[in-house]
Amino acid sequence: MSPISSRALSCRESSSLSLRAAVAVALLAGLAACDKGTPPAPPPEKAPEANKAPPKPPEPSVVTLLITGGLGGQLAPAGEGGQSKGGAAETLGRWVAEDKHCPGPVKADGQASCADSTTLALATGDHWNGPALSSFFLGQPTAAVMARMGYAASALGNHELDFGREQFLKNAEIGQFPFLAANLKVKDPSLAKGLELPAFKVFDRKGLKVGVVGLTSPKTVTSAMAGRAEGLDLVGTEEALASAIPEARKAGADVVVVLADICPTDLQPTLEKHADWKVALVAGGRCPTQIDTKVGDTQVVSMARGLEKYLRARITFDPSKPAGEKVTGIETKLVDVEGAGATPDPETVKAIGDAKAQLDQKLGEQVGFTKKGIKQGTPEMARWVAGSMREALGADVVVLNRKGIRQDLPVGPITVGSVYSVLPYENSLMLLKVKGADLAAQLANPEALLSGVTAAGKGKFKDAKGKPLDPKKEYTVGTVEYLYFGGDGFEFEKIAPDPTETGMAWQTPVVEWTQKLKSTEAKPLEKSLPK
Repeated sequence: MSPISSRALSCRESSSLSLRAAVAVALLAGLAACDKGTPPAPPPEKAPEANKAPPKPPEPSVVTLLITGGLGGQLAPAGEGGQSKGGAAETLGRWVAEDKHCPGPVKADGQASCADSTTLALATGDHWNGPALSSFFLGQPTAAVMARMGYAASALGNHELDFGREQFLKNAEIGQFPFLAANLKVKDPSLAKGLELPAFKVFDRKGLKVGVVGLTSPKTVTSAMAGRAEGLDLVGTEEALASAIPEARKAGADVVVVLADICPTDLQPTLEKHADWKVALVAGGRCPTQIDTKVGDTQVVSMARGLEKYLRARITFDPSKPAGEKVTGIETKLVDVEGAGATPDPETVKAIGDAKAQLDQKLGEQVGFTKKGIKQGTPEMARWVAGSMREALGADVVVLNRKGIRQDLPVGPITVGSVYSVLPYENSLMLLKVKGADLAAQLANPEALLSGVTAAGKGKFKDAKGKPLDPKKEYTVGTVEYLYFGGDGFEFEKIAPDPTETGMAWQTPVVEWTQKLKSTEAKPLEKSLPK
């Protein structure tokens, strides 16, 4: 053996660390080091596994629900003095900027118009009635805007049928989203044709299946005008949910939310009784105040009509878990829509502008002027609206409902459009013959807005000449279809079975009478109204 080999062996015996390296380069380095009498440097030791940073957990998957109350035709921002709020274009602008929402109509299978959408836009019902921008065109502009905003579903509101069954179906087709009503059942298919509404729909977003159940108001059938809800019947909300929620689960829903044209606190006893339903969220309307609370594990939220606020509900889930067990949490927030917020959606701005141009052309004619405006519930409003109808009909008394007056008459020029904004519903006027005793019972209804009579004590009234109503005398009474057929608890159909159909829209006499008064800035409407 050569001297080099002997020294190499000696070096291997003295340095076991070099042997463990078992690499040719290291061996040669070790040999050279032995020649110099210097032991080779050990290779760096591996860091213990415990010192390694743990891997980051994967980011949770999120699906965002964007839920509004009924639009109520409120397409443009509303407010005064630079404090404008809401607006469809502004709302959609925020959805796109903050939540990556996909504009455009949902597809027939419920998917968004763009791939990999993580949002679902929903509403609680009552969309068409409101400002003339929507109601003059029977809700079609609102339906078109909702299609652009990408609504996937809505509960059926009790005013959805106000423009008639055919118009409702037309608006639903324009909007390209389904109306849901688990508590509305078909009792006569031959009469309910076209109104066989689903109880729920299941939407898939990023692998999370969201079951959406709808509830309509108990007033939907009773308050609809004659013929518009024929063939339909209502069932109790508990019975409806007890059927719809398990069916939605069977259809694959990982999470269930309820949209209700009902104040959600009315559902509290049912939710407390049925915690086993595991409803994640109930979003509703019709509450006197805003609500954002919990009933057990169910988030309960109420939103006002219009687009001043919307609910953002972010659902986190684990897609690796089995169906029905994926949801890990839900976070809700009521979001204010400010007119100066995100950039408004340009297509929605254009659609609203086009509708406004058409409206201005048709309704822009000025028919009067008011310097102070007229508030909804005031005697001046009754004298203007009900007084004009009494004048046109030649009636002794006109009876309307306070809720039929939907907004104040604003300060400034009065146009035909102003009248339609105050009186948005599709009502025609009727004339009845009613005995004084029966009439007094109807006048005592707290919803009654009157012309031709005044209160004279509990259950007593005086006519326009100051004389007490004669219980036996027959009076000529003007009212609208909605009240005649039982709306707001009135019973005119029972006490006057043979009405005279005038065929006159209730806005017509208000427009014509306002023109006749010839009010101006120097002589405003409020000074021209008869006492």
